[in-house]
Amino acid sequence: MKRILILLAACLFCLSLACAKTPAPAAEPAPKVTVPETSDVTLTLPLGTRDGIAKSVPAFTAGFSAGGEALTFAIASSDPTVAEGILRDDGTLYVIAHGTGETKLTVTARTASGEENAAVVSVTVCDARRMLALIVLGVLAVALLILLGKPSAKKPEKPAEAPEEPKEPTVIFEEPEEPKNDPERS
Repeated sequence: MKRILILLAACLFCLSLACAKTPAPAAEPAPKVTVPETSDVTLTLPLGTRDGIAKSVPAFTAGFSAGGEALTFAIASSDPTVAEGILRDDGTLYVIAHGTGETKLTVTARTASGEENAAVVSVTVCDARRMLALIVLGVLAVALLILLGKPSAKKPEKPAEAPEEPKEPTVIFEEPEEPKNDPERS
């Protein structure tokens, strides 16, 4: 019995050590430079002139902050053949399209002390010529179906026949002839 109590006390002691609170890991300090959320920009290249197609995002740099410190900005494109970005002094971001596809513009903000953080702008550039080609192909397909399609011939409907009346058996009543003076019967 003593052994069981000692064993039970040892288990409770080990259990209390296992359940003891472990200190929470130290929280990572928040970045000194905060950036706006990822944004999406879609551009469509027109049928005619294909240069200088741009879209502006006004006050884009207003989403950056560094606790009152001055920030310097840099912008880089993952694929400059699709789109590039330009930041103006007033904080407006101009996205300039060059070709179709998708790219990401990375806007990096840096403080004088070397702290930096980056925001991403996803850019999708579509081509109006592709959309026009799809519309023309659809119209041609419908025209060919109308011109070359043969309408299915309808079979004439059979006229509805009147239901036949059930035939009743014909009963013929014959009256017996009156006997003529039959001597035997008299």
